[in-house]
Amino acid sequence: MHLDKEEQKTIKHPTPLAAGLLYLIVLVLMLLTSFLLGGYKLKGNSYYAVMLVVQLAVTLVPPLVYMLYANIDIKRSARLNRISIPELFLTAGMAVFGYGAIIPINLIWYYFLSRFGTPRTPEMPPIETPAQYLMALIVIALVPALIEEFLFRGTIMRGYEKYSRRTSVLLTGLLFSLLHLQVMSLPSILLMGILLSYIVNRSNTIFTGVVYHFVNNAIAVTIAFLTGILNKLLPITQAGVPDINDITQQDMIAAIIVWLFLGAVSFVLFSGCLAGFYFVTKDKQEKAEAAAKRPRAAEVIPVLVSVVIIAALLVLEIFAMAGSAA
Repeated sequence: MHLDKEEQKTIKHPTPLAAGLLYLIVLVLMLLTSFLLGGYKLKGNSYYAVMLVVQLAVTLVPPLVYMLYANIDIKRSARLNRISIPELFLTAGMAVFGYGAIIPINLIWYYFLSRFGTPRTPEMPPIETPAQYLMALIVIALVPALIEEFLFRGTIMRGYEKYSRRTSVLLTGLLFSLLHLQVMSLPSILLMGILLSYIVNRSNTIFTGVVYHFVNNAIAVTIAFLTGILNKLLPITQAGVPDINDITQQDMIAAIIVWLFLGAVSFVLFSGCLAGFYFVTKDKQEKAEAAAKRPRAAEVIPVLVSVVIIAALLVLEIFAMAGSAA
């Protein structure tokens, strides 16, 4: 549904300053909870229960409180609009084939980082039973897809649209990748973050981002679950499937070559879904509400502070990685 110019002017969106402050608040809360929970070894149901509470408190509460306090129309500002059936299936297709296309990029990036040390790969708790698989789908796939999209594509991206749609898409994608605080994940999550911002902006509904985000995370959870089952049924060694850090250089190069081919096929299929998505959303993109403005110094201070903190943490991780190889 398109709004006329007068109606568009009455819609209140988050400001760039608010977007930066929210990002900084969420970052500080993430670091604080990580520090407080660092001494606990959570397992099983307790892990999922704690992670659910932490995610809601850290990622959902700050933008929601801000939206309510600032009297912002959440439905319109966060683009809580319906997703059409073609958009849903094309978005899911992009997520499935995009997952395959990004694997060779991850392998190449890992191979590059391994020249300097042992990269820290993203960890996932053991998923050994159907009940754990269901909980993982909820806590690791569904909940992050909902609340992270609300934070980034529903709030932060809206704040930076004052500078231009293109700037908001690129900047939100960058901030999304940095907040994951993992050197190993930077390239893949950066590409995913920019794509999520683009498809939400293009379709004018946050639910395209939610669908992509959920399918992407659900694939990772499903692979972890199936790998655990495979290890039990057909143990390759006493330790099961070898960790990526134990793979030899020759095997890694061979895996990269194989996945480059598979990734190319996946990318072609992904591109087909993206082209279809572009076609079905050609009349949905919102019209610009005002001319793009240059950022003011006070508006960018919070996000710059956040980026400096994250950069320092990533540098420390690189030093630790290099130190492990010494």
